[in-house]
Amino acid sequence: MDRFKDKVNSLRADLDAAQAKIEELEKEKKKVEDELSAKEQENGSLQKKVAKLETDLDETEKNLKETTGKLREIEIKVENSERQVTKLDQEKIKLEEENEELKEKLKQKDKEYEEALNSIANL
Repeated sequence: MDRFKDKVNSLRADLDAAQAKIEELEKEKKKVEDELSAKEQENGSLQKKVAKLETDLDETEKNLKETTGKLREIEIKVENSERQVTKLDQEKIKLEEENEELKEKLKQKDKEYEEALNSIANL
């Protein structure tokens, strides 16, 4: 009978040790599950941030493309304006030269007219 009691006590001790081990493993399992849950939440948060950054990048690229297109249009307008200014400057110089020539011709004609009047007056 002592042997039987010893065996029962031994089995109870083994059972108590197994239950303690189960409790320890369940606590560890709970801890790992909590860590996994936290990591999943963090991952979800990071995925949202990545999605927002991708959206921001797309928007920025779109804005850059639009701005680059507008800049090119402005550059073309500036180039055209510069050509027009150069053309107008050349035309201005030509007109000023013509004006000077006409002034000289007018002076010459005035001189000829004065001479003609003097000549008529001296007759």
